[in-house]
Amino acid sequence: MKRIVTISVIVLLSFKMEAQQQHVFTNFLMNDYYYNPAIAGSKDVHYANIGFRSQWVGFDDAPVTIYGNYYGSIKNKRKHGYGISIVNDRSGLVSNTGFLLNYAYHVKLGEKVRLGMGIRPGYQQYNIRLYDAQLADANDNVLSSTGVLSTGALDLSAGLNLYSDKFFVMMSMRHILGAAIEFTGFNDGLSKHYTVIGGYKWLVNGKKKVPLDEDGKPIKKKKDFELMPVLMVNYVAPLTPQGSVMLRATYDKKYWLGLTYRTEDAVGVSLGVKLKNRLTIGYAFDYSLGAVKTYNSGTHEIMLSFQTTSKKPSLDEQDEELNNSIFEENKKKDD
Repeated sequence: MKRIVTISVIVLLSFKMEAQQQHVFTNFLMNDYYYNPAIAGSKDVHYANIGFRSQWVGFDDAPVTIYGNYYGSIKNKRKHGYGISIVNDRSGLVSNTGFLLNYAYHVKLGEKVRLGMGIRPGYQQYNIRLYDAQLADANDNVLSSTGVLSTGALDLSAGLNLYSDKFFVMMSMRHILGAAIEFTGFNDGLSKHYTVIGGYKWLVNGKKKVPLDEDGKPIKKKKDFELMPVLMVNYVAPLTPQGSVMLRATYDKKYWLGLTYRTEDAVGVSLGVKLKNRLTIGYAFDYSLGAVKTYNSGTHEIMLSFQTTSKKPSLDEQDEELNNSIFEENKKKDD
C-alpha cells in the first residue's frame, strides 16, 4: 500500500530532512570508508566494495540503500589515497543518489602509528516521485503533478584517522558546506553529521608459539584468534547522540562474527568469510527495539569486498608462510 502524503510531509521530506541523513550500517567495519574519507590509502592494497541494505522488512516503502566504492593509494604506498563512491537510498517517495570523490594524505607519526587526513567532495541528487503519491486533497494543484520533483546539493566531508596494527581512532564530519552554498536547491536542508569510531585489536593467542619438534621444526600450524571491541558515536543536531557498540571475533584471519548494539534502535549480528585472501563476503541482521519492532521483521545487509591488487607480505607473514610450508612438508614425509 502506498503512503498517503500531505503537503507537510512532502515539505518535511524534501526540504528539511534534519534528522538522520547519514546512512546506518550494522556491519560498519566492512564499510568504514563510507564513514571517513581518511580510510582511503590506509592500506597497501586497493578495494572494490558493493553493498545492499534493506531496512525494516515488512514496512511498505521502507528504506533501501545500495552503494559501491573503489579506493586505494597511488602505487599502494599508503601516502596519497584516493577513491570514488556511488550511494543510492530510497525511502517511500523520496530517493537520493550521491556521487562522491575522495582524497587522503597519510603521514607516519612513529614506527607503527600513522595519521590519515581526508576530504570527500561530491554531489547529492534528491527526487520525489509525485506520480506515486496518494493525496489527502485530491484537488491539490501542486502535488497532483505526474512528474518528479528534483533538486541537488553540493557536498563535502572531511576526516582524520589515527591508526596502527593494534588500534584505530577516526573522526569525521559530513555535509560541511550545508547552507553555505545557496545556488543549489537543497544545501540549506543538509545538516552537519559528526562521527567518531574507535577500536582495539586484541590477538588472544598472540603470545602462544608454534610448537616445535626435536629438530626445531613446527609440528602444528597456529590459528590466530582476534577480538576487537569497537565503539561508534554519531551526532546530528538537535538529536541525542547515537552510540553503537560492536564486539567482533576473527578466527584464522578468515572467519568473523560480530555482535552489535545501537542505542534506542536495534541489536544486530554480523558474520563473514574471506576467500582466497581476496574476496570478503559479509552479512548482517538487525532486530529493531522499541515500538517499531512490532511492524517489521528486521533489517538485512549483504556486503562484498574484493581486494583488487596484490599485497606484499610482512615479515611476520613471511615467517608464518615459511613455517606452514615446513609443516606441510613434514606432514607429507610422515604420511
